[in-house]
Amino acid sequence: MRVSTGMIFDSGVNSIQQRTSSLLRTQQQVSSGRRILTPSDDPVAAARALEVTQSKEINAQYVTAQGNAKSALGLMDGQLSSTTDLLVRIRELTVQAGNATLSAADRKSIATELRSRFDELVALANSTDGTGQYVFSGYQGSNKPFAGSVDSGVNYIGDDGLRTLRVSGSRNLPISQSGNDVFMRISNGNGTFVTGLPTERPSNIHSVGIDAGTITSPTDWATAPNSIEVRFWVDAAGSIGAAGATYYDLVDAGTGDSLFTGSPSATGATGSYTHAYTSGAPIAFSGLAAAYNPPSNDFGASVTVTGNPADGDKFSIDNVSGGLKTSPPTITHANAVIDQGVVTDPVKWSTAGNSQNLEVRFWVDAAGSIGAAGATYYDLVDTTTNKSLFTGAPSATGATGSYTHAYTSGTPISFSSAAPPAFDFGASVTVTGNPASGDAFTIKAGTDPQGNGTFVTAPKMVAAENMGSGIIGAGEVLDAAKWNSPYNSKQLEVRFWKDPADLSPNAPVYYDLVDTRTERSLFTDTASTSGGSGNTYTHVFKSGDPVAFSNLAAPYKDFGVSVTIQGTPASGDAFSLKNSTTQSVFDTLADLIKAIEGPAAPAGGTGNASLQNKLGFVLTNLSKIEDNISRVRAGIGTQLAEVEDLGNVSGSLDLQYASTLSNLQDLDYAKAITDLTRMQVELQAAQQSFMKISGMSLFNYL
Repeated sequence: MRVSTGMIFDSGVNSIQQRTSSLLRTQQQVSSGRRILTPSDDPVAAARALEVTQSKEINAQYVTAQGNAKSALGLMDGQLSSTTDLLVRIRELTVQAGNATLSAADRKSIATELRSRFDELVALANSTDGTGQYVFSGYQGSNKPFAGSVDSGVNYIGDDGLRTLRVSGSRNLPISQSGNDVFMRISNGNGTFVTGLPTERPSNIHSVGIDAGTITSPTDWATAPNSIEVRFWVDAAGSIGAAGATYYDLVDAGTGDSLFTGSPSATGATGSYTHAYTSGAPIAFSGLAAAYNPPSNDFGASVTVTGNPADGDKFSIDNVSGGLKTSPPTITHANAVIDQGVVTDPVKWSTAGNSQNLEVRFWVDAAGSIGAAGATYYDLVDTTTNKSLFTGAPSATGATGSYTHAYTSGTPISFSSAAPPAFDFGASVTVTGNPASGDAFTIKAGTDPQGNGTFVTAPKMVAAENMGSGIIGAGEVLDAAKWNSPYNSKQLEVRFWKDPADLSPNAPVYYDLVDTRTERSLFTDTASTSGGSGNTYTHVFKSGDPVAFSNLAAPYKDFGVSVTIQGTPASGDAFSLKNSTTQSVFDTLADLIKAIEGPAAPAGGTGNASLQNKLGFVLTNLSKIEDNISRVRAGIGTQLAEVEDLGNVSGSLDLQYASTLSNLQDLDYAKAITDLTRMQVELQAAQQSFMKISGMSLFNYL
């Protein structure tokens, strides 16, 4: 075979290039530490390495998320720890406020610190994380969740969601809390029922009472019908006298005839209601029609009614075995009602000058100091300042007061006035009936279904103060199933009565258990009555002994709870038991502040029992709040432990991924360096061989 010079050169160059390429590739492997420089080096291993690398990077993202979650949870736990410390201080101040030796100035100082603590609590509830997100706002991390004050209350404007971070392939870990769960929805009382002071009642409810009656002539009374009724009528139109005056009729309940006329009882100008009513003046069963007990026309008896009867009120007087029995002992009613109101201009209603916490108050000008005697006037009042909207000064009755607008039943009362100080809130309400002096209706902003969507109207609510030294505890649940009996309205009261005829120094105090929804005694299932033949106050009260809601009349039988009352309640005192609901930590603290800032005891009360009861209710609720915070912190602790465990798992996975990648990609340095040295020798040999071969020529031998 003939070998040309070109072939020699081509062969030598190709050999050098191949060895140079192999040498450079091996040098790259050694310098990078990687066996696979391109997928073509090992397609199967390269594909597997790509999968493992992606998994490793995802795991690294989870590790970062775990760190962020740990930081967020740690911050949240720290804020709740500060909240717990704050609650401890509030508890200390609550106990301190109950010291009977404290002066009004001392209590004011405590209340001042509590107001500061209230603001601190709101600030803690509005805590943010490192990114500016609110930790107690649910999903709405960018919205400040809590706003308000001691006097106006605190509202939650977040939601119930939980923001989460993906900390593993199958776990989304919550890193926030709903402020509702932490600060707002906390069970009050003992968790089943809550004890309290007397139940609030509408201030517009008026009682009309009747006494036991007096028999002046048993012989004449023996001729009376079996049942007589005292019926009342309010002459609103003034058809027989002054407009709004009240008249009564005595009626034979068996026939419906008036004892005064002998014909059917009837109202109006020509009716039988011709006797003017005066509270406290005896109503005599005399001056009767000729058909009744002639010739005296007198049944020899009388009764006394007190209060302001409404149109249609009536009392029964029964002739029982020669005796006289009146019933019911009292009638309660409201003489006026209010509608839902109308908003004619929502923009005006939302004006800055409207506190949206208003009252319509009424006053009867009995003396005729500004108009006709007995005329009714009203005032519109901002209850946050107690100032009249009409005058800008404190609301006041009388000739120089702010009750200058005459009331007409059924005529809209507009929340506007052109006279200074001029105002227009773009709304009105309508009151019908005959309000008594002191009656009031509230108009408060709210979206409750009972309202009109903008505000809610209602009779003003008041609660009577206890006058005795009785202090009630949180109560004990003996059987929760019995408490949930269908016959339990969960609107109960323990009421106390002392027989006024018993003047002995150790006269006992009696109690009754009452369903306030029906005003019936749970012991007898009859109307709760103090004294007389229908007396239901038959259980002697002993301080410190449990008052058990058991051994009740059918169908009540047993409600499975008891309460303990220390001290000596006064006659007329009462304590309420209601189903446990939820109350925010802010409302509890506001109740505490208002209790301390108020009087230690009501006028005529005994000691500081009123304050002690209110402080006791707060301490019970504080225990529930602390339990709730502990529950939330326990959940956060569990989540932190979970993050730690996930971190350990992620660390192990990272090592496993690194080992797998090393097996797939890493270079065997011993073999690679040996190959590199060999390739260097081969390259040098190829270069030298090429030089020598390329230098050979026939011309050298000529």
